[in-house]
Amino acid sequence: MKREVWIFAQRENNNIAEIALELLGKGRELADKLKVRLAAVVIGNRIGELAPTLIAHGADTVYLAQHERLDSYATLPYTRTVVDLVSRFTPDIFILGATALGRDLAPRVASQLKVGITADCTDLAIDQYTDPSSKQRYKDILMQIRPAFGGNIIATIVNPETRPQMATVREGVMKVRPTDLERTGEVVTVDPALTEDDFKVQLLKSKVVERRVNLKSASIIVASGHSQPRS
Repeated sequence: MKREVWIFAQRENNNIAEIALELLGKGRELADKLKVRLAAVVIGNRIGELAPTLIAHGADTVYLAQHERLDSYATLPYTRTVVDLVSRFTPDIFILGATALGRDLAPRVASQLKVGITADCTDLAIDQYTDPSSKQRYKDILMQIRPAFGGNIIATIVNPETRPQMATVREGVMKVRPTDLERTGEVVTVDPALTEDDFKVQLLKSKVVERRVNLKSASIIVASGHSQPRS
């Protein structure tokens, strides 16, 4: 197994989405703890120009899966592409953003790979784990931390026996590392092996609406509500 930490670098309007930069920050921390390489996976068409941004934010390797029919997200071809990449390069850890896209893609990938996944994590760490039943000890396990029971407790979840260890992370909870334009990295271009069966659902038209307010960057949010009086 090739010990790498992977993050899925989601795109927005052919730019790297902010969630990907957040994940690179945490991914760099995990990779340094494990003393392994950090890699970013990008899927799309003509996406080579995005690699320097990912490297500048901490990636050692960028996997570019390029195909003319992958410009826009579609569940089946993206799932096949990611599953093939993971099966070929066998990362130890794979992290995706808990966005609408990530919540669609991540569980499908985990299901096909037959591995566990923890959704909507708010923190990740590397630590030792001892199975309470068998007493078997596992070294350098991904601690997947998330609120549970309506936020009343914080649960730590582990997947010690299957690889990759997968998790999705909520937006806005990880810090973006400062850009380092002096960093260098490796770019690996992969040709996805797609078939017509992967395009049973086709995108006929899309409309991009510009975001007017970024709640994630707000330090204070003031909201009001109205309730109907009871009769």
